[in-house]
Amino acid sequence: MHHHRNSRSAALVLATVLLFVAVTTIGGGALGPPSHATGSTSAGSVAGVVVLTSSPLSATLTVNPSQVQEGQQFNVQVTASGGAPPYSYSYTGLPSGCGGQSGASFSCNPSGTGTFSIDATVTDSGSNHTQTSSVGVTVTSSSNGNGNGNGNGGGNNSSGGLSSLFSGFSGILSLFLIFGIIGFATWVLLIIGVWIIAITLLRRLPKRGATDPAAVGGKCAACAAAIPAGARFCPACGAGTAPKAA
Repeated sequence: MHHHRNSRSAALVLATVLLFVAVTTIGGGALGPPSHATGSTSAGSVAGVVVLTSSPLSATLTVNPSQVQEGQQFNVQVTASGGAPPYSYSYTGLPSGCGGQSGASFSCNPSGTGTFSIDATVTDSGSNHTQTSSVGVTVTSSSNGNGNGNGNGGGNNSSGGLSSLFSGFSGILSLFLIFGIIGFATWVLLIIGVWIIAITLLRRLPKRGATDPAAVGGKCAACAAAIPAGARFCPACGAGTAPKAA
């Protein structure tokens, strides 16, 4: 009977050892540290159960160039990672003419001026996590110019116009044309002046056939014509008689 009791104790110990070995083999490292996978998720096992975890959602907004003139194009690019793709995109603070965008990248030509703070919000498809990134962009007026005298507010427009007028062969023709107009106008004014002087002098001359009353000495007795003072004969009839008193 004592021998029978020892056999039962040995069988119980052997069964306990075999059970421990079986549990350790099936668990396959369940008591060890979890292993990590690459990418946006990591995997581990606790008591034979695999657990997946996601990396945090992140977003980066890029605007190139960050300063443009009105009507010029700039590019917008959002780079998102982590979370649970696919992502959805929304924007606020865009200049006029650039609204209604919903993609990860786009280009637009702003129609308004000013400094704008563009916000890009990325939402993932898992727990609807969101991430926002902001970038500033400046839009200047196309008529402001750079002050270099090229018609953009530099103050040298008039000199630039004159230099372009008198440059090259066309400039020489323009120069001759201007001097020709000035010369023609001068000749016209000179001719008008000469005519005015001539008409004035002609008006001051005595009329043809008129006799100065102071030079008349009397009238001829024969024909009653006027006889100049001191004349011995009548200039009309040739009579030599002395003139009668007027």
